Amino acid sequence: MAMRPDTFASPGALRLTLAFAVFLHHTTSFNLGMSAVLVFFVLSGYWVAAMWKNTYSKTTSAYFTYLVSRVWRIAPVFALCSAIAWALLLWRGDAPVAFGGLMHQLFSNIMILGYSALPFQANIPGWSLDVELQFYLIAPAIIFLISKNISLLLMCLVVSAGAPWLGGSATVAPFLLFFGIGVAAASHDLKPDRAFAYRALFTTLATLFLCTLIFAKDMMLGEKPDLLAFSDKMNLVIAVMMTPWALYTTQQASGAKDRMLGELSYIFYLLHWSVLGALKTGEGSYLDRALLCSEALVIIFVASYLIWRLFDRPINRLRAAWVHGRLMDAPGVIPSATSASAAPAFGWSASRSHGLM
Repeated sequence: MAMRPDTFASPGALRLTLAFAVFLHHTTSFNLGMSAVLVFFVLSGYWVAAMWKNTYSKTTSAYFTYLVSRVWRIAPVFALCSAIAWALLLWRGDAPVAFGGLMHQLFSNIMILGYSALPFQANIPGWSLDVELQFYLIAPAIIFLISKNISLLLMCLVVSAGAPWLGGSATVAPFLLFFGIGVAAASHDLKPDRAFAYRALFTTLATLFLCTLIFAKDMMLGEKPDLLAFSDKMNLVIAVMMTPWALYTTQQASGAKDRMLGELSYIFYLLHWSVLGALKTGEGSYLDRALLCSEALVIIFVASYLIWRLFDRPINRLRAAWVHGRLMDAPGVIPSATSASAAPAFGWSASRSHGLM
């Protein structure tokens, strides 16, 4: 019996909501950015595994096609947003004299790989795209292994647990378990049912609402509001709680508007840090910061839409046509749902905050 569509469980809207959570992380005390990135990595693992099975494995020189397609999908917008970040730094007079070498900067700001190891990162959240690309390099092997034996998720757990001895957060190691969960869900058709997914969502929202009430009480009493300085462990718990809902959304059909939201989320994420820095949203009174953050939000959305419509969408169409032309079977249609254009994961950074609170 086919599952009836659930328009509330919009996959594109979820990705944009998660990207907005990163925005809140950098503008308020709701520092749930780590939760957002972990959920994004689950989704990334799922969609990469689904795309490998349904499309890339059926193309000429499958690994080459897959890798070129994935880099093609994320690198142009990343390079453009990196250029914007550097332009804003130069305009503000905040560009450093020493930035780690021109060639290293050029390569990492265009091809992404090694970005998290740069001595100076113009666009801090871009480190997660480095992690994403590292995952792309090894994903087909992980997909093959987990599809054969789901218990190999335990190896992903061991690698993630041993991350401090394997390069730390500059590598894919700490996040491999979450990528692996997504891969396992796609490879073994693990689909949370509607009731379980909604219980997970409501439990997560209730937890966050309770934290917000306590936070508001502390503020009104003049106490230092430390509650919403969520620890890494709490972010991990929230991500785990949200994972069933995230995987549930992958079962829903995605129309043109929803795909647009998903694709906008990638651009929104890459732009938000630079705009917040340019407007200096962390300075002034609470009201000043609130107004600046509102202004930044409008600018980010408008700029994201223009980049998506005039730059990202035309490039993505060329990419999809190139992949389609390398299919080995009879001409068909590359899936146009979320899986065909899934935006990459987004990152979290606790290094600085242009915060309201």
